[in-house]
Amino acid sequence: MVYMLPTNATENITGMYTLIKYINNDVSSGVFALMILLAIFIIIFISLKNFQTSRAFATAAFINMVLAIIMRTLQFISNKWMYLSIILVGVGIVWLHYDNASSGV
Repeated sequence: MVYMLPTNATENITGMYTLIKYINNDVSSGVFALMILLAIFIIIFISLKNFQTSRAFATAAFINMVLAIIMRTLQFISNKWMYLSIILVGVGIVWLHYDNASSGV
């Protein structure tokens, strides 16, 4: 099947990258990529709830950080959101260290 790509975009949409860039920048004003990151974080966090909460949070934050760096490299998000995801990893590491120190493991 052939689907027609949008013709009112600010640049010529020729593939997947420009389509996602169009959706992120023109259609949703930069919120699309952030919502994707938030959804992935929540899905990973909930799926890892078999482990300690601190371990699930740190793992979800780390995977979110890797994806945020990739999205920043592709210019889907701004620097502040990438830095926020790095800070969340730091919070997760401190929380994980605090839980491990207090449990005596």
